[in-house]
Order: sequence, then structure tokens, then C-alpha cells
Amino acid sequence: MTQTQGRLLGGRYRLGAPLGRGGMAVVWRAEDEMLGREVAVKTLDLTGPESDNAGERFRREARATAALNHPHIVTVYDTGVEDHTAYLVMELLPGPTLAEQVRDEGPLPIEDVRTIGLEVAGALQAAHDAGIVHRDIKPGNVAYAADGTVKVLDFGITQLVDEALGHHALTMTDTIVGTAEYLAPEQATGKRVDARADLYALGCVLTTLLTGSPPFTSPTPVAILMKHANDPAPDVRDLRPDTPPDLADLVTGLLAKDPAHRPQSGREVAELLRQRRAPELTEVLPVAGAAVAPTAVTPLPAPVRDRWDEPPRAVEDRESRAWIWVLLLLAAVLAAAAVWYALQDRDDEPTGPATQSASPSVSQTRESPSPSLTPVRTPPPVTSTPNPTVTVTRTPPAPTPTPTPSTPPPDTGGAVTDATKEMQAALRDARQDDQIDGDIAGTIQGKLQDIDGAVRSEDAAAVRSLVGDIEGELEQAAEQGELTQPGAAALAGPLDTLKQAADAFQP
Repeated sequence: MTQTQGRLLGGRYRLGAPLGRGGMAVVWRAEDEMLGREVAVKTLDLTGPESDNAGERFRREARATAALNHPHIVTVYDTGVEDHTAYLVMELLPGPTLAEQVRDEGPLPIEDVRTIGLEVAGALQAAHDAGIVHRDIKPGNVAYAADGTVKVLDFGITQLVDEALGHHALTMTDTIVGTAEYLAPEQATGKRVDARADLYALGCVLTTLLTGSPPFTSPTPVAILMKHANDPAPDVRDLRPDTPPDLADLVTGLLAKDPAHRPQSGREVAELLRQRRAPELTEVLPVAGAAVAPTAVTPLPAPVRDRWDEPPRAVEDRESRAWIWVLLLLAAVLAAAAVWYALQDRDDEPTGPATQSASPSVSQTRESPSPSLTPVRTPPPVTSTPNPTVTVTRTPPAPTPTPTPSTPPPDTGGAVTDATKEMQAALRDARQDDQIDGDIAGTIQGKLQDIDGAVRSEDAAAVRSLVGDIEGELEQAAEQGELTQPGAAALAGPLDTLKQAADAFQP
């Protein structure tokens, strides 16, 4: 029996209008007639060809979600199976999903993004502590609750870690589930994932909230998966210049290709967001509160009044010092005048032996005009010296620096050649396994040979252009179905190595 509006499930849940669809599941607005409240009911038709596998996944979702109790994870009330219909009863969230909000409003304010990231990181940490990996974190699976906070929805494709370790059939490494725009590189290539894949998806969600779109887009899911595996993540500041550096760095860290280079837990992400959330308030408010306390205010008036009493005394001191300088200057003028007067007297005396013999004792034979001045024996002040001595300092010339021997540049051409050989070998394997069209493979092989020629010719621009052509050929092949997903995953690593070597190539 198919699910229809108005149907009663479990004798109490009356289905209303559908809220959304995904895969084989439908989410309905419903009324719990026993408790008289609105709820959300997810239903799954178990009569289809994939019903066994889907039913097992649905039961795992119910078990996983019901085990979680966190303010930012949707609450599960009930579950059951009736007439080949499995149903899961959850709390009904009144607010929109983040996907709907971005669609209607565009990029969100910076502080809203911080708050959402903090709440989702806390929800992920609770799930990871319970051994659950969500595996489909995206804006459509995060919605607003009545209190304005957000909650994570839809654990329908969760991976229980203990089952993954037991190689459960639903969690084999060649099974890829999730939404292409929000898949971690290890998840995109079919490798085993852990909690850090959810953190990569959180980085994609934050990018969407900041810029309005996920970090990688393309017409086909396979092309998007290739970009997750190969292309460097864009800096959100290129599209959102007002993004604070700490938030941009966190997003970049979450989008690292290697899980070991990302933050290692939701708790770590939450702590980074909490530390940098509105630092002005957390640092200024305690100081302001302390300033209004009586103990902090009472000692301040006395020193302030003392400081304002100091300027009059400072003015008096400056006036005293000015009078001293005036007196010193007057004494210097009087001394200079006395010297000039003594010299004039000497010029008036007659020349001869008597004068010569008396000159050494002028102070004894002539009466001094003032008892306090001795013109001959008192040296003139320094300020009256007519020809002061000028000292010239010769600065020796600076020693000529000894040139530092230059280090020979690395062999970047050899790195390109090695990367080309690695790419050729991977391409041959993909062609032998029928994972890539033969004509496409031949075209790329020819371009790889051209790269070797460009390296020998030391033409860096040609090398980079040819590598870009190869990447374009692979993306086009993936979009047109001429390159399988396993083939794209096998070529992703060698292509990335070749791109890095080409970027570093300096003839």
C-alpha cells in the first residue's frame, strides 16, 4: 500500500501534506491524534525492488537516531512497519532548512554562520561519540527549531562504526552514498570513511552559508566527485571578502584533502568557533563590570586631583630656571666687555722694555675697574670664542659584502617527467580495465608525450597548458559517460601530482 495524504499509521499518526522527498522516502507533516500534537513522519515503501536493502537502512536509521539525545539533533518519537510501509516519527521543526534559507535570502551574516557551525559541530560530536557517522551533512539536512537554533536531520544513510569494522554489506568501501556537492574526497572515491568525512561536509556547508554555493559545482555528479578529489578548495574570501581570517582558515582546514590535516573532531571545531566568537564582548564586559565596583572607583579621585595640582608648581620651576639663564647670560656679557676693555688699555701703553717687563703683572701695576673682575687672568666664556674648532669625523667606507654562493635550483623538470610517467601508467591501467574510452585515452597519451617535449624545450607555459587540457579532457569524459567513477578515482591522484609538478616547473 502506498503512502497517501490522510492515511493513518500506527493507529495514531494522520498524514498531512508532504514536506519533502528523497530517494524512496517521503517526509510528511502529520498529527499525533493520541497526544494532539503535530509531528513529522518519514515513510518508506518496502514493496520496491530495493526494498530489502532500503528497509534495513531505514531500520538502522531509526535505531541510530533514537539513540541520540542532543539539543541540536532532531528527536525521534516512534517507529514501526505497517502494510509494507516503514515509518519514523520525529519532532516537527517549524523553521526552514538552511538550503531553503540560502535559496531565499542568499549568504548569511558572519555571526549567524559562526553560530550554526558551532551548533552543528556539537551535534556531530554527539553522534560521533555514539559511533555514528552521518555521511550526508548538507544544508538540506539542517533546519531551524522553534527556539531559533538549528538541528541536524536525516540519519538515513548513517554508517555505524562498529558495523563498518565488521564489513557490513551496507557499508562496503565500494558503496558511495550522500550528496555529491558535500562528499569528502575519501568518500567520493569509495574509500572507507570516518567521522572526519562529516567535518569535511561541514566545511562545505559553511562555504555555502558564506558564499551562497558549495565549494565545487559541475553539471554531473561524477565531475563534482573528481573536483573533490583533485581540485584545491577555493578561499571563501575570494567570494566573501568580509569573512574574518580565522573563519576562512577554519573552512580551509575542514576542506583539506587528507583527513589527517583537518580538525580531528567536532569538539575541536566547536572550540575554535567558540574562542573567536565576538571576542570584543567576552574581553570588554568583565573589565567594564569591574570598573563600576566601589572598590575600583574610590582610590581614583585622589591621584587625579594631585596630577591637576602639579602644573602651577611646574610653571614656577620653569620661571626660576629662566631667571638663572638670564643671569648667566648677563655675566657672560659683562665678562666679554671686561676682556675687551683690558685689551684696549694694553693698546694705549707705550712699547719698550719697561712695558714688556710690566705686562706679566698688569693686575698689580694698574687698578682694576672692578674688584670682582680680573681681565687678564679670567678666560673668556666658551660662547665668546670667535673661531670655534670644528671636528671632522671621517667614516671608513663600508666593507664590500661577500656574495653568498647561490644554491642550484631543484630539478623541477625531472619532477614533471616522473609525474608524466605515473600518469601514463595509470591511464594504461584504466584503458585495459575499460574504465575510459580508448579514443580519449589516446588523446591524453599524446598530450603527455607533448609535455615531455615541452619540458625538454623548457617551455613552462606549454607544460601548464597541456596539463590543463588533460584535466579538461577527463572532466568532459566523466560528464559524457566515457570515464567511469572508478576510473576517475584511479586517475585523480596521478593527475594531482602532475598538476603540482607543472605549477612548480621553472626552466
